[in-house]
Amino acid sequence: MAIRVSATGDSMLLKPFPDGYPWQDIAQAIESCDVRVTNLEEVISNWDCCASTYCGGQWINAKPEVLPDLQRYGFNVFSCANNHSMDYSYDGIASTMNALDERGIPRAGIGRSLDEASAPVMMDLPNGKRVALISATSTFIDAARAGNERGTIPARPGINPLRIKTKYLVTAEHLAQLREIAAGTYINGERDNARKIGSLPPEVEGSLNFGGHFFVESPDGTEGKVTTCDKRDLDRILAEVRVAAERCDLVLVSIHSHQIRRASYRDPDLFLEEFAHACIDAGAHAVIGGGTHQLKPIEIYGGKPIFYSLGNFIFESGMIPCLPADYWDKYNFDPALTVPEAQSIKTKGGTIGLETDRDNYLSVLPVMEFDDEGSIRSCELVPIELGFERERAFKGLPVLAGAEDAILICDRLNEMSAPYGTALHFDGKVITVTSGRRG
Repeated sequence: MAIRVSATGDSMLLKPFPDGYPWQDIAQAIESCDVRVTNLEEVISNWDCCASTYCGGQWINAKPEVLPDLQRYGFNVFSCANNHSMDYSYDGIASTMNALDERGIPRAGIGRSLDEASAPVMMDLPNGKRVALISATSTFIDAARAGNERGTIPARPGINPLRIKTKYLVTAEHLAQLREIAAGTYINGERDNARKIGSLPPEVEGSLNFGGHFFVESPDGTEGKVTTCDKRDLDRILAEVRVAAERCDLVLVSIHSHQIRRASYRDPDLFLEEFAHACIDAGAHAVIGGGTHQLKPIEIYGGKPIFYSLGNFIFESGMIPCLPADYWDKYNFDPALTVPEAQSIKTKGGTIGLETDRDNYLSVLPVMEFDDEGSIRSCELVPIELGFERERAFKGLPVLAGAEDAILICDRLNEMSAPYGTALHFDGKVITVTSGRRG
């Protein structure tokens, strides 16, 4: 019996639905599926948790009263690993877990230990099939990583991390200049001393650590950035994928990532390709990405879909009602300013920022059907838009896209996905993935 799966990008719902919002149209597409996934990109609490000194951009929190509205769409499992999961520290992530658990919402990607955050959530469907979801993020502050207990030291709550390693290729001339600057500025002075007494591991041979960034001589003179997955995290996540593949009929992997290859948010970073391919090689049936608010390419690898980013599904970051004192400190604002006043200064009167870019309000809702062998039968994308030009109460909430936006979305996905051998077609209602050759 086939398994139908719907997935969305990031959900940042900060207030209950306004009267008159037609959520039923989106819910109809989602509820046609057996498995219905979204990425919850916020803390759930009653504003009773202390803020972290860091945040995923700004501190994102919503009251538990938004969860019933999120469930109106029909979601039956949440991916939770992202750069906002720990905005309100350990109490905040505990509050989020408790709120989801109290409503019986399955979740993946956060936990009271690394083992719990890493573990797949497994769902038994009414048709007798079992599906697993694994959630991880590559964008986080190091203190957000979950950790396991060791002896008498208890476990640490947090996210399921995918750390990455980055090196920069430069010419021999530029490398020599960097060494000269490092020597003259003592940028590595503290680090070098710490290494002498064994507080840090040895440097990577052949590389220059320049204030925490690693530079190596390019073999052909071509300069650029190279990223790879940290083997510790990659191996751990792939082990969970293999276990899930043995126990379940279908395995989904959600990855939240803000890193980019060069200067465009449309370019998936190299490590993200490595990660997605490795997950499918280990037994995953689809990889669902999010993070940078915009759509990224679609790749069909080994006959399985990879969505490098589905962008936003709900995007209300500009409607946050409360922020910690750290926000005023971060931007050196007058503490007497209200949240709206401070936000207005930060966005230069609403002329800059994520909320001013229409690309952040265009997305798709994939509807995938897999056969008994786990092979994908069909992959249709419902084009949606998040009300970029609508009044404030409705801005950021998804509705079905009109023909003009749907064509724009399809054309953009075709352009981005062409290097991966993927072609898409809009038939006036849905966008269909018609071909994919790579892998």
